[in-house]
Amino acid sequence: MSSGKIPILHLRGDAYTRGRLHGVALSTSIQTSFGRLRRSTADRSWLCAERRAANSWRLLESVAPTLVAEIKGIADGSGLAPLDIYLLSAFEFFDGAIASGCTTVACATGAGAVLAQNWDAHPGTEEELVLLVHDGTDDHDGLIMVTSPGTLGWVGMNRAGLAFVTNDLMLDAAAHGIPSLVVRRLILKERHAAGALATLRRVSHLSGRCYLLADASGQVDGVEISPSIGPVTLTGNPIVHTNHPVTPAVAIMEDIETVARVYPSSRERLRAAKLHCISDVAGIRRLLSDTNGSPDAICKTASSREPTQTAFSVIFDCRSRRASICLGRPDRGDFHAFDTAWTAAA
Repeated sequence: MSSGKIPILHLRGDAYTRGRLHGVALSTSIQTSFGRLRRSTADRSWLCAERRAANSWRLLESVAPTLVAEIKGIADGSGLAPLDIYLLSAFEFFDGAIASGCTTVACATGAGAVLAQNWDAHPGTEEELVLLVHDGTDDHDGLIMVTSPGTLGWVGMNRAGLAFVTNDLMLDAAAHGIPSLVVRRLILKERHAAGALATLRRVSHLSGRCYLLADASGQVDGVEISPSIGPVTLTGNPIVHTNHPVTPAVAIMEDIETVARVYPSSRERLRAAKLHCISDVAGIRRLLSDTNGSPDAICKTASSREPTQTAFSVIFDCRSRRASICLGRPDRGDFHAFDTAWTAAA
């Protein structure tokens, strides 16, 4: 059982230097993750993923050169090839759906905008997570990311107070584009939710996703994205989301059979989330800790029906630039806060 405390790794310097520090510090975990990915993938599927990654890499060099430098740094630090590291951040290049369901919420409160997420994954995933703190010379604001070793990160907030959370959606897929983990880092190059929305409209998406956004000014936004349709705006306050589309335009693209197989609790979790009164951080914590309907609740326990559980919970208070993170299930662990200097605050 996790203590709720996530390991922290501070990264300073330019993009390549930060990547190399990441690679050196987590080299054993990175090599283990890559080896596990390679062993779990058939040879033909692996060759296909490598080809897709190579094509996407050329696009990445033009749209995100600092991320290319960071990936090269991780590769040099961990002793792997840059394309191998890229594959760790590109689950879309592999056949089959990954099981990492989530419940997210965005709320404009009297004290500013708040984002939160329960991130669900296979048991044991929480033991591999790390909090990366970027303080870079080429990323003016700096950023904080909950990350698996060797990847670009799952969720985060930058020093300007812009944050995002995200949900996997089983929709159509595109043959060409950039992985969502790259998109997430491009979001954090912006200072405001409006700029992040513009980024989401500009880039080429590989698969279906929902992104909830909030910034220090109190702005809250959300979109569902189908690669063929593009972003469709979510409305309301609060916005709650799970792993199925709720906008009619995107819902027509849903792969209903895959959702039923991979995320059978999605609609139950959304119904449960909508029963909560969400107007402040305390209300959001109650939502994240909700075990009603267990095991397949908002605060999940692994079950035969859906073999994932809540690996971490995060709450981003954008006005105060504070991230509160609980490693493991929030009904059993404690949230630990990190302030604007990205140092432990509580």
